[in-house]
Amino acid sequence: EFDSETEKKGLGTPATRANIIEKLVSSGYAERKGKQILPTMAGCELIHVMPENLKSASLTAEWENQLLMMEKGKIQEDGFMDGIVSMITEILSVCRAIPEEERKRFQTAREVLGKCPVCGSDVYEGKTNYYCSDRNCPFALWKANRFLESMKKSMDKKMAVELLKKGRTHVKGLYSQKKDSKFDADLVLGVEDGKARFSLEFPKKKK
Repeated sequence: EFDSETEKKGLGTPATRANIIEKLVSSGYAERKGKQILPTMAGCELIHVMPENLKSASLTAEWENQLLMMEKGKIQEDGFMDGIVSMITEILSVCRAIPEEERKRFQTAREVLGKCPVCGSDVYEGKTNYYCSDRNCPFALWKANRFLESMKKSMDKKMAVELLKKGRTHVKGLYSQKKDSKFDADLVLGVEDGKARFSLEFPKKKK
């Protein structure tokens, strides 16, 4: 659907495609199976409610073709931007018209683990993290993070649920490289600039 002289005849650049794919995987909408990237149940539900024009590759082709025409002086930049604004307005209008039950159908496929300590939105489990459902919120609990990896541990679902509910979770079998031994401690959740920060506390032993 691209004009013959259009320089870029693909959906985005390799860099933007990689970022989008990683976001879909970490958000639980897609998963890797061998060399394939497949939609999850939540991904299929999201596809179902997505407006048709957003799912069409012709949208990218149309933009690229218009950029080519603007380069040749056949259309003005103001006209191009007016078209973008009109299209976004139309997309938002279509999205707002989606019934409430349809908007929520893809969310029911995911288990809510708790509330985000930053914005209060629901937190879901992705392949590599436990993420805030608000795409504008940076909060996430990563399954593999430097703090826990230094003690040969990773974040599991039980730990994430307790951190979101109580702000702390008791962890057994943490490894001390200095002492070459294992120990138990409370993992405490803090937030800095919207991102998770961790510390350890050692509960006082009962007499």
